[in-house]
Amino acid sequence: MIDSHCHLNFDIFKNNFSEIINKAKKNNITSILTINTKIEDFEYHYSLIKNYKSIYISTGVHPEHVNDCLIPSVNELKSYCTYEKVIAIGETGIDLYHSNKNINAQYKSFENHIECSLETKLPLIIHQRNSENEIIDVLNNYQKNTPLNVVFHCFTGTKKSRNFCLDNNYYISLSGIITFKNANNLRETIKPFPLNFILIETDSPFLTPTPYRNIKPNEPLYVFYVGKYLAQFFDISIEEFEMITDNNFYSLFKKAIRYKEILYEN
Repeated sequence: MIDSHCHLNFDIFKNNFSEIINKAKKNNITSILTINTKIEDFEYHYSLIKNYKSIYISTGVHPEHVNDCLIPSVNELKSYCTYEKVIAIGETGIDLYHSNKNINAQYKSFENHIECSLETKLPLIIHQRNSENEIIDVLNNYQKNTPLNVVFHCFTGTKKSRNFCLDNNYYISLSGIITFKNANNLRETIKPFPLNFILIETDSPFLTPTPYRNIKPNEPLYVFYVGKYLAQFFDISIEEFEMITDNNFYSLFKKAIRYKEILYEN
């Protein structure tokens, strides 16, 4: 299985990084995509994973970190796309959970990430929180002219978001939230979604899935339990679900090279 979205550079992993990766390998996790959320963190973040085959990274600025004084330019984002292991742009989007104080800066940042995705042909990772209509409007403005390669990470959207993704051949990525007892609405929403457009993720160190929900931090190894739950939910074998979602990952993130396992090489 593949953890298509986590944050390996967080301080909580700093003292046992190699152990985190080894535990994921033992749980048959064959690839990991770690998400960069601040420009200033990129070099350190990249240094953590550069010697691991089958661990990849994105470049982007999380909307929570954007303000009038910090809006990444297209060229700034593009400058990191030449790195071998950069396979995606983001996470980016609009987050209005706390306030809409920086809404204009978030819009500009989001648009710059989209432009970067179009110019580099690297797929776009979307963060959406209390901003369904805003994100759909922005993506529609681009989508009508040039098709975009998109995944809505940690998908928790409504049927409107689901249908928007279906209409545009966008992927959705499901996290441990899908296993929570209070996620009935989400389960109902994703039930008709085609399996060949679904990814799985941990979003670690957040959102540890059931049956380990109270264990913190979440780790890439726990993506297995997201996959196991969804295989049962869609009534297919875990082996078939793993094959489908792995293939989806490499179909979307075309720059990623498929290896049988994660390997460390000096």
